[in-house]
Amino acid sequence: MSPLLDVDALSVRFETDDGVVQAVDELSFELAEREVLGIVGESGCGKSVSLMSLLRLLPPSAKVTGTARFDGVDLLSAPTKQIRRIRGREIAFVFQEPMTSLNPSFRVGRQIAEVLERHLDLSRRAADRRAVELLDLVRIPAPDRRVREYPHQHDRHGARVRSEGARRGRADDRARRDDSGRDPRPDARYP
Repeated sequence: MSPLLDVDALSVRFETDDGVVQAVDELSFELAEREVLGIVGESGCGKSVSLMSLLRLLPPSAKVTGTARFDGVDLLSAPTKQIRRIRGREIAFVFQEPMTSLNPSFRVGRQIAEVLERHLDLSRRAADRRAVELLDLVRIPAPDRRVREYPHQHDRHGARVRSEGARRGRADDRARRDDSGRDPRPDARYP
């Protein structure tokens, strides 16, 4: 059986005023459906850059080479519209530091619901209800109250990671990324 995600010789470099910076050099891996892959390494080694390149979230100064096929789709050359359908619905990843990915200006529940509205075509009311359910699935205490809080009010780092996991780790995701080595699925157990 062919892998759901097949990345081969992925390289990312940035053109800067000081010259070329090689951020990723020929990364290769395969991921089967329902398999979870944790990307670990030293700070600045290219974990996030690698994963962001797969979803084409890097700035124009990034030069990406290699191949990355997801369920038969070439992620590096597919039309932008197709990538937008895949991004967040089929592939998601949870950043190691949730305070950089959760917007501090918006309540946690609204951020979760917004993703559900966009990718699952839920009404605002249905998405708000589902946000509470997802926080409950990732074992956030009092989820009906916590959806109204801002990210900084989630007092423990683990609670912020779980909130981001709820935002990214919906049941319909088939490929997940986590640059902290954690399992970002909504039913995963966190310390």
